[in-house]
Amino acid sequence: MQIDPEEERRILARQKAASILNFETTIKRHTLVLKKRDLVRKKASNESQKKLISELLAAEGLELDDDRF
Repeated sequence: MQIDPEEERRILARQKAASILNFETTIKRHTLVLKKRDLVRKKASNESQKKLISELLAAEGLELDDDRF
């Protein structure tokens, strides 16, 4: 059975469009995952710094004003 060349071209064009859409969606999702990871790391780093500052101040007998951080 022969497929009409015009129909084959349309099928290939649809497959190509679907492939491009899938690639773009994957890239967007991956970018969001990386942004979320960076935010979580930044928050953890900030918490770690705040804890370190509190420990250093406590060693000097001082307290950290929570409203400043």
